[in-house]
Amino acid sequence: MFKTGNSSIDYLLVVIIFLPLFSALLIFGRKLYLQEPLNFLLIICLLSFFKGLLELTYPLTKENLYIINKIFSLILLLLLVPCFRPRLNARYRYILDILLTALLTLAITYWSLVDWERPSPGIDTLLNAFLGMVILVSLPMIIRTSSLQIFRSPLFWIGSGTLFYILLYLLLEGIGCCRPLPSPPDPEKRLFLLLADLVKYSFYLIAASATKPSSAALPRTQ
Repeated sequence: MFKTGNSSIDYLLVVIIFLPLFSALLIFGRKLYLQEPLNFLLIICLLSFFKGLLELTYPLTKENLYIINKIFSLILLLLLVPCFRPRLNARYRYILDILLTALLTLAITYWSLVDWERPSPGIDTLLNAFLGMVILVSLPMIIRTSSLQIFRSPLFWIGSGTLFYILLYLLLEGIGCCRPLPSPPDPEKRLFLLLADLVKYSFYLIAASATKPSSAALPRTQ
């Protein structure tokens, strides 16, 4: 796991690892897993927690981390895109399906030919940019549909948290590309991304807290 040398920040990073678990437990406790997109969010939070826990407790090599991150990014894309896809009209959904299939094929083919154990910032940036565009296109429809109840919309919080992380990631990647010479992994960049994770998972927790349980999930009264 990434260490800063500052005990306060290191404790904060442990909190970031457990934040997705809190969201998952809240979804379970309120029986929100019967609703969309909370069922997708539940899987995302559990996978994020186990991924962070694996990095915390098991000494992984850089090669193993690259493989895990690649697999996780593909699963995350396949879980988040269906959350926002229903908000698009039929034409946009058709285009989205084609682009998603092409992007997944490109990523898997490239990693298989080059190496799953090597970094691929270009493909990572492309996957994040694609997901960011899907969220940006969907958010106006989400806001228009939810109207005054927008802050009780789980999609609003899921989209805002994810988009915040993506925009910061793309900004840091853009700054890195402007450097004249390639540099080793920047601990400050890693710290910024972890803090972006803190914001993202906090928004996921708000999404689970603000959502009203459906009538099917509520206990029956005699």
